[in-house]
Parts: sequence; structure tokens; C-alpha cells
Amino acid sequence: RTQKIHSLLKISFENIFRVCACSANSLLDKRAWRLAVASTLLVAALLSTLVGCTRRVGAPPKDSQLLDVTPKLYPDYVDVTIPVNIAPLNFDVCEEGEEIATYIWRSDASEVADKPLFSFSGSEVRFPISRWKNVLRENVGRTLRVSVYVTREGKRLRFKDTTIFVSPDKIDPYVSYRLVGPGYERFSDLSLWTRNIENFKEQAIFHARLVNERTCVNCHTFQDRRTENFFFHTRLVQGGTIFVEDGSSVTKRDLTAEGLNGGCSYAAWRPNSKHVAFTVNQTRQLFHLKSLDRIDVLDTFSDLYLYDVTRNTLTPITPPGDDQLEIFPNWSQDGEYLYYSSAKNPGFTTTRNDVEERRMETSELRTKFKYDIMRVSFDEKTGRFGTPELVFDASGQDKSALFPRLSPDGKTLLFTLTDYGCFPIWYRDSNIWSLNLETGEARAVDEINSPEEPDSYHSWDSSGRWIVFSSRRDDGSYTRLYFSHFNDDQTFSRPVMLPQKAPVKTLETLRSYNIPEFTIEPVRVSGRRLLKEAQSDSSVRARLAR
Repeated sequence: RTQKIHSLLKISFENIFRVCACSANSLLDKRAWRLAVASTLLVAALLSTLVGCTRRVGAPPKDSQLLDVTPKLYPDYVDVTIPVNIAPLNFDVCEEGEEIATYIWRSDASEVADKPLFSFSGSEVRFPISRWKNVLRENVGRTLRVSVYVTREGKRLRFKDTTIFVSPDKIDPYVSYRLVGPGYERFSDLSLWTRNIENFKEQAIFHARLVNERTCVNCHTFQDRRTENFFFHTRLVQGGTIFVEDGSSVTKRDLTAEGLNGGCSYAAWRPNSKHVAFTVNQTRQLFHLKSLDRIDVLDTFSDLYLYDVTRNTLTPITPPGDDQLEIFPNWSQDGEYLYYSSAKNPGFTTTRNDVEERRMETSELRTKFKYDIMRVSFDEKTGRFGTPELVFDASGQDKSALFPRLSPDGKTLLFTLTDYGCFPIWYRDSNIWSLNLETGEARAVDEINSPEEPDSYHSWDSSGRWIVFSSRRDDGSYTRLYFSHFNDDQTFSRPVMLPQKAPVKTLETLRSYNIPEFTIEPVRVSGRRLLKEAQSDSSVRARLAR
């Protein structure tokens, strides 16, 4: 079959060459045009068929020696649960052998009487997207089996089968994130992106370097996982906050109102009104030469404020200027509670002038930053907040709890637990924990945590059945996105890396995927409009409410 395709390809290319030669001699006619179009279409179809043909293999060998280990795959798609609407799980078989063959079966299929759903020859497993989608739809609620064979020194070996369970629970089709290149004090390529989880299409939302090489972009947030209302910060050169409202209005706002000691940073847009909770921070970075935890980011102070988008006013949520440090706000789905992390400042200050004295002070105090999870009620009619209440006492356990994220049904709180500080993305002991708000039970989510690298920056999709989080488990240097299904028994499924068209290229991009957020729709405002507003020197200055 392959030889016949090669012959047809040869004839098609000869026809295209003749047409090109005629065109060069100005002798092109309608018949030649038809021949060129037909030959081009035939070449495309045959190339597609040839790719599929070369990947197909014969029936699995019957005389293989069975191994009691699962194959090494990258990404590690071994015994995973996936949503029915996810893109193909392309992977590479990372096993040595003269020959490698991979088969995908239905769980109830007979390897003697039935044909595999997919079969591949070689280490690269790349699923045709249309066929992949059809297979998932036909196998909702079922398990697929993955069989991998290798030939080593003439011996045929079969690895222990792995499984892929196709969950009927769909996942929100888009995830947005910040791409961060390597660097600490200097940066030149920070950008915001959105990715369609159902395929491999990516869309750039904003490139900071198009404003200026010294412009930073961070802390994006969407209202209720929709893209009609969202914003992000730009910093340093031509800094400001770019707001998109009602899907069309784009404005640049200055949220460093007079009377504030710092700019607005971490934020959360209330799901059902035009109110945004901000933290106003001043931070200090520490870089370590010996520790594997390379960076510390410490707050000299941080306060919580409420920004009224319509009135353009900032109102303090907690007493400003006190010795409490607040960070990482997050609203409940009904907007009645605001969750956040809070710690007592252990005495760190940046007012001293002597550099060596400040360095010593920082070194001694940095491990004493211990954050608890708090929440405070909000009355939209009066615009007032209640009395803060403790949700999880981490400092009492000599720990620090950060990044609280409440499930849409309000029953499960996810957060990151680490030994100290507020920057879990760099702490290797950082793990994701869950707190059942009905029973008060808290536990480490060991089924998704990596043993030696940080896991953090988690968020829920709109169904409450899926989470996305970032992890450095691949190489210890760059964070990449993983998904996990939230089961009925309050456990999570084995993490699945965001599918990639060519998985190895993910390692070669040398970029970290940062602060992922689900959305149920794509970002529709054009990047050109966002860039134009970011480049503007004028901005709307926020006012402190009196």
C-alpha cells in the first residue's frame, strides 16, 4: 500500500512540475490549472494517508514476554482520568528498543478478535484529532487500555498495560496563563496567553515587550471565568492596570492612589458585581546561592482594598497600615465571602539605610512569616465588610497557608501549605492541601502533589469537577500546567499535563506557565487594542473612598 502511494505521489509531483514549467513559458491554460489543483489536492490527501499508513502496525505479537512494570511515557499519561472534550494526549515512549509499538484498546476489547482503536510504530504517539474526538465520544464513562511493546536484542517485551478513563465531566474549554522566561532581576519576554484545551490552538493576549523591554505584565484575573470583564497589571515602564469591561471597553487605570504606600497587586474580581479585591504590597526579593529554594519574596507590608470599578474608588477592607499582612484574595462563588491569607509581620522593615544590617535582618526574619487562611463577609447593599474570621490555622502548626481557592459549590477549599513565606512557587516543600468546610478536615492532596518539587497556583473550573495547577515536577526549573479530576469521594485523579502537539518541544520552550485561570470562552478583545491602551501615557487615577 505504501509503495502504491509513493507511485501516485511521484505522478502528482510530475504533474505539478509540468504545470509550473508551462507557467514559466506563459503557456498555462485552464486544463493545466485543473490538473495542478487536482494534483495538489491529491498530494495533500496522499501525504496525510501516508503518515497514517506508516504509523500503523500489524497485530500485536502473541509470543511477547510480559513485564511487571508500566512503560515510561512523556508526558506521564499512565493511569489517568481525562475529560471527554480534551485535546489528544500525544506522548513519547521513553523506552529503548529496536522496535516500539503502541496500541490503544477499548477496555472490553479482545486482542484476538477486535481491532485496536489506534496503533503506532515508533516512539512518537500522535493521535489524529478528529479520530481522537470520535473515540472519546464513543467511550464516555469507559476505560481505554494502552499497550506498549518493545523489541530488545531480538526479544519481544510487553509492558504492563496502562489506562485512560474518559470522564463524562467536561472541562472548561480555555485556560489563560502568563508565560515567564528565565530570569530574576531582569526580564524581556513576559506575555499573557490563552489556550483552547479542546485542541492545540494558542492565542496571545498581551506581549509586555511590545510596550517596552522593561515592562512587566502579571496578575491577570477574569470575572466568573468569563472574558467580558477582566484586567491585568503592567509595571515599571508605562505601568498601569488594563481593564476590559463588557467585552468592548478598554481603559488604563492607575490604582496607586494618593495615600497608598504601594501599588495594587494580587486581585480577584467579584463574580456578581463590578468590585475587585486588591492587595496593596511592597515586596522585597532575596536570592540564595546554596539553597535549592532559590528565591524568597517577602512583604514589608500589605493591605486589602476593595476597588469599585464603576465609581473608580478604593476602600480599605482591613485596617490599613497595621502589622497584619494580607495577600491572595479570592471570592466565594456567591460573592458573600472574601478569602485571603494573613500573617503578622515578624518585624521586617525596609526603613533602615544600612544594607548589611538589612541583609542580616532579612536572613533572620524570613522564616518567621507564617500565613493563616482568613475570610470576611461582604454586604453588597451597604458595601461593608464584617469581622475577619479564621478558616485554617497554619501558623499554629508552624506552617504558612497561601493561595486559598474555594470550589464553586463552596464546600472545598484548596490552598498551598509550606514552611514559611508567601511565595510557594519557589519552595520545594510546597504542596496543595484541601479543607472540607463542612467537616473541617484538612489533608495534603498527596495524589496530585509531587514529592520533591513545588505545586501551586491552582484554580477550579466552573463545574467544580476539574482543577488546573502549576508544577515544576518535570525538570525542577520550569512550571507547567496539570489537570486533575475532583472525585465524588473528595479525592483527586492522577495529574494530566496540558496536552501538547509535540511534547518534547514543551521542554525546549524554556518558559514557565504561571497563574493559570479557567475561562468558558476565548478572549475576544484584540491584542492590538490592549497594546494601544498599555502604551498610553495617560490613565484614570483611582480615588480613595472617604
